[in-house]
Amino acid sequence: MDFSRSVKKEIVKVSADQYAPKACPSCGNSEITIRTSHKRIISELGNIDTELFIELHVATFECKNCGAKYTPEHVDYPKGYEYSRRIIQTALSMHFQDNVSGNKIAAQLAKYFSVQIPPKTIYSWVNALTEEFMKSEFKTEPEKALEAYKALTIDGTGFSLGNKLLGKKKNVPLASAVKLSNGIYLLTWWE
Repeated sequence: MDFSRSVKKEIVKVSADQYAPKACPSCGNSEITIRTSHKRIISELGNIDTELFIELHVATFECKNCGAKYTPEHVDYPKGYEYSRRIIQTALSMHFQDNVSGNKIAAQLAKYFSVQIPPKTIYSWVNALTEEFMKSEFKTEPEKALEAYKALTIDGTGFSLGNKLLGKKKNVPLASAVKLSNGIYLLTWWE
């Protein structure tokens, strides 16, 4: 049995027609044309032997009736991100729910999903998307989102992030604070 592994690269094309509204969002007229367009290449969760990319066709449409211009956004491939929503959500879930560091997340995503992400990118998602992620994880009880994640003690040592509060005190070499919209700070750290 041969266990050698080679990773193939796969590109899936997603046209604007697949996710754009079929009518103008302003007036409802179905006579629309593409005004401008470009392509984005986005990393997606692959598997152990496939590195997967999405070639997303992004178009700005113009209504022939009212002249309104609009650029629909694909829900799975948010504007401004080189990675899919599934990759970002997987990384944040691993960080908060499974208590995994950004470095280990990057290694696991590369090993099991053939996704190459710098750990700094994962930490930037933790800083920028924590509040949004917490709200989605606690949809039914959003007030419990912040209570579920204890992060840093006053003396500069940490226990652990996530729902597995281990109680092991360790010095914290690098910490980050995120101010949430309600004025509460969420502190995270990396080892």
